Amino acid sequence: MLGTILASLSGLVSDRSVLEAAVAAARIDGGHIQCLRARIDVVESAALAAASAKRHADYYETLQEIADEEDQRSRHAGEAFSEACRRHALTPLDRPEGAPKVSIAWKETRSLLNETLNEARFHDLTIMGRAANLSREQIISVLMRSGRPLLLAPQKPVDTLGRRIAIAWKDSAEAARALTAAGPLLSRADSIIILAVTENADEADDTRTSAERLANRLAWRGIKAEVRTCETPRAATSNILLDMAYEWNADLLVMGAYGHSRVREFIFGGVTHDLLAACPLPLFMAS
Repeated sequence: MLGTILASLSGLVSDRSVLEAAVAAARIDGGHIQCLRARIDVVESAALAAASAKRHADYYETLQEIADEEDQRSRHAGEAFSEACRRHALTPLDRPEGAPKVSIAWKETRSLLNETLNEARFHDLTIMGRAANLSREQIISVLMRSGRPLLLAPQKPVDTLGRRIAIAWKDSAEAARALTAAGPLLSRADSIIILAVTENADEADDTRTSAERLANRLAWRGIKAEVRTCETPRAATSNILLDMAYEWNADLLVMGAYGHSRVREFIFGGVTHDLLAACPLPLFMAS
C-alpha cells in the first residue's frame, strides 16, 4: 500500500496529469492524496529584492508581476483540484478517521523555501509534472534529497497506473532502491517486464544473467516477470528502453536515478537526464 501520496501542483497545465496519476496510484491499494500548492512568498521576495534596489530600480514592478502570477497559478491549481474531486467523486478530508479507500486534501503554503521537498519527506510517494515553466532543479532536488520515490507524470493524463510495469534494470544500488520503493506497486501489477540494455557487447551475457537473477528473486515473492535484453550504442539507450516499454504496452516505467558525479543534483548520467527531460510514460524513480 502506498499510504500517502504528495501531489505537487504548480498552477500550470501539468496539474491535470499530476492529479490523474495520483488518483490512479491511490486506487491500486488505497491511499491518501495530499495536494500541495507551494507558492512564492512575495513579502520574503521583497526583502531579498530590496538589497539590490539600487541596481534594480524597477523591483517593485517585478514583485507585483510575481504576486500576480502566483495568484493566477493558485487559482488554476485550485480549479484543477476541484475538478479532480468532482470527476472522481472525492470529498476533501483533513483527518484519517473514517476516510474512504481513496481520499484527498488541499494545502497551500507561502515560502521561499522548497516546501515540496520538505513535504515529500513525510509522504510515501511524490508526484510531479513537467511544464516549460517548471524548474528542473526542483524536480531533481525532490528526487535526490527527499529520501522518497518520485513519480513524474506524463504530459497526457493517465487512466490507470501500474498494471503493466516495466523495470529498467541495471546492477546498481540506485536500481535496487527503486525496486524496493516500488514494492507495493510490483506486488499489485498484472504483468511485469525487466528491461536490461547493455552498451558493451562484452557485457551482454552478464547483463542478461543479472536480469534473469532479478526475475528469479521476484518469483520468490510471488511476482512473475519476463526478461528482455538489448545491446545498443550509448546514445540510444533511453530511446531503446522506451521503445521496448512501448512495445510491451507498459503503463509505468521504474528505474533508479543514475549520476556520473558526486554532485548529482546537477550532473546526471545520460539515460536519467533524457528521461527526466521527456518521458511519455509515467516514470517512477528513486535514488
